[in-house]
Amino acid sequence: MSSNPPSQFSQPVADPVAHFKSIPWCSSLLSSKSVVQVLVPDRTPLASTESAMVRETFNTPNTVNACVTFFRYIPPEGGKKGMEERGEDMKNPFLQICALLDLGSGINGYAKTAHGGFFGVVLDEVMGTAANLQAAQGAFTVSLKVDFKKPLYTPSVVLARGQVVKKQGKRLSLKGSFEDKDGNILAVAEGTWIMVDRDIGRWTTEEQKEQAKKRAEGSKL
Repeated sequence: MSSNPPSQFSQPVADPVAHFKSIPWCSSLLSSKSVVQVLVPDRTPLASTESAMVRETFNTPNTVNACVTFFRYIPPEGGKKGMEERGEDMKNPFLQICALLDLGSGINGYAKTAHGGFFGVVLDEVMGTAANLQAAQGAFTVSLKVDFKKPLYTPSVVLARGQVVKKQGKRLSLKGSFEDKDGNILAVAEGTWIMVDRDIGRWTTEEQKEQAKKRAEGSKL
């Protein structure tokens, strides 16, 4: 049995970006002018066990075969006034965080159908990344509500989105969604995150945060 060459990102697929760019609808998303940054999540297991579920459990050819995230800057509604009402800072806008995932049958509940709990894990990670971009020391999930619209059949490639919609004091309100290749909404979510005053550890590094800010500012010129 042949196997994929080792990936520097410790994912089953050696080059996740090339993998998704070979899929027309994914390539179109990644090449959009609204995209300010494309990242390949590093799935190398950590001794601390941080993110072990996504770095190990959901990092196999039969679960999540490949994953790429990208940050989008979407001009805010209502201009400056709208941003002020939402608590949005022009220097650190509410970026939309997206993730493309190539899924196998290892995430199933019913036959050929993804378990509902998998939606929650992915949405918590994607929406949590969006929250962390607004929090200097990170943020904790307080609540997450997922409404299921349609079954997610496997194997398949899907898109997950997450974005902060309001910032009030230490409280962040977020929305998220899951959709298929045809844009059909499979699930929607809303949740609350609380910013903390200590570093709690997170995928989004300071370097990634700074890069995202600079590229977002560049896209507005």
